Amino acid sequence: MRTDEESGSFEAPLSRRSLLSAGAAGGLGLWLLADGGAALAAASRKSAAAAAAAATGTVSVYTSAGQRWELPQRAVLPLFQKKFPDIKVNLRPLPHSEAVTKVQVTMASKSTAYDVVFTDYGQWPALAKLGAMTDLKPFMDRDPRWRDDYLKDVPTAINKLYRAPATPSGKLFGLTPDGNAQIVYYRADQFEKAGIKVPKTWPEAIEAAKELTDAKRKQYGFITTARRGGFAGWTFWAVMASYGGKWFDKEAPGGWHPRFNTEAGFKALEVLGKLMPYAHPVTLNATDDEANSALANGSALYAPIEWGTSILNNKKFTKYWAVIRSDLPPRGETKAGVHRPLMGGLGMFIPTWSKNKDAAWEWMKWCCSGDKTDPAIGRAWVNGSGQPARVSLLKKYSNIRPYFNGLAKAYPYAVSFVSIIPEAFTISDVIGNEATAVFAGQKDIEDALKAMDKGVEKIMRDAGYYK
Repeated sequence: MRTDEESGSFEAPLSRRSLLSAGAAGGLGLWLLADGGAALAAASRKSAAAAAAAATGTVSVYTSAGQRWELPQRAVLPLFQKKFPDIKVNLRPLPHSEAVTKVQVTMASKSTAYDVVFTDYGQWPALAKLGAMTDLKPFMDRDPRWRDDYLKDVPTAINKLYRAPATPSGKLFGLTPDGNAQIVYYRADQFEKAGIKVPKTWPEAIEAAKELTDAKRKQYGFITTARRGGFAGWTFWAVMASYGGKWFDKEAPGGWHPRFNTEAGFKALEVLGKLMPYAHPVTLNATDDEANSALANGSALYAPIEWGTSILNNKKFTKYWAVIRSDLPPRGETKAGVHRPLMGGLGMFIPTWSKNKDAAWEWMKWCCSGDKTDPAIGRAWVNGSGQPARVSLLKKYSNIRPYFNGLAKAYPYAVSFVSIIPEAFTISDVIGNEATAVFAGQKDIEDALKAMDKGVEKIMRDAGYYK
């Protein structure tokens, strides 16, 4: 049987001072001074083992279904059950498209039905406002070595998204085993055949899309997630960000005035409008599933802003798995232009009303662990179609998941896919509806941008942001 020490698990060390005081009468203090490290390590292992043994019962997990979220958890579950035979994990998946609304409603009702919720980081502000999430600092402090390893391995740009406020020093309410950013997907064979290099700017992307499109052969040079509402809003925002745009003048008291009707906003809608003649037919109704399917079946050859996913490097999903490559999304060609893919990802939190927080913590910690806890965890997570937030795992498994290289390139440049406020998803719908009106020829760019600013300003006024 493998010991905790052999598995590399982390345990919380006991205080050297407390051990010295407790054993002073028997001479333990002198012994610890001579070999304190070994004693502390042994005591630490016993402490962690006792804490683990005390965690029992059932952990009900509210999770998005399918790839990246449900399946990786199922992959690491057998390993967890060997380590924690007295904890039963009950995964309760729901369609990702329904998760935002259902999680909010469930938490607003103060339900005790769930012990862990695995959901989008964009929900953190609203959930914090509801008082629905448990402060994780006491749990993290139980195991300082594990805590420090996690915080070092998961980039601050990702870690802060699960804090409230969303700053490096905000209160920690969530951990994440899941990282994501927008990256480029392209058919390397078709790019090589056409003599095209991976575009670095949006004008280059438009030219590439035109060159690659052959409607008679049902091949299209552009695909993105542009379904009316949030998906179209995030696509518009991604291009706008690459032109130096921002949602608001400043995200602080005295600010919060929308800035979509700007040069950056105009350029974004202009670029997307110029790409639409080369768009795959499903584009205006596409979420991730439709965009990935178009790339997988070979009818879409280029996705300049698409969320990371393992399925496009999966030979069971697409026969083009070996020639679908990834890279960094284009930047605006203007002076303010910069590579600015959007940052995605889901994290786990323990609801305030959970009745089994200790066992819930052990499950969260397990899913978010790296090789220093047990290399089998990260291996199972990746093989189960997960994409880690831990940089060490991205680097380790890029040989079997080539798109991990794209994620590694994108993380340093990525910006939040929504402004970290409770109204973010409502705003995403507003700007997305106006963007769709432009794509469909129902509005011109300037009218749509004015409507965005007007609609968002009303949301912010009604929410009390203006004094």
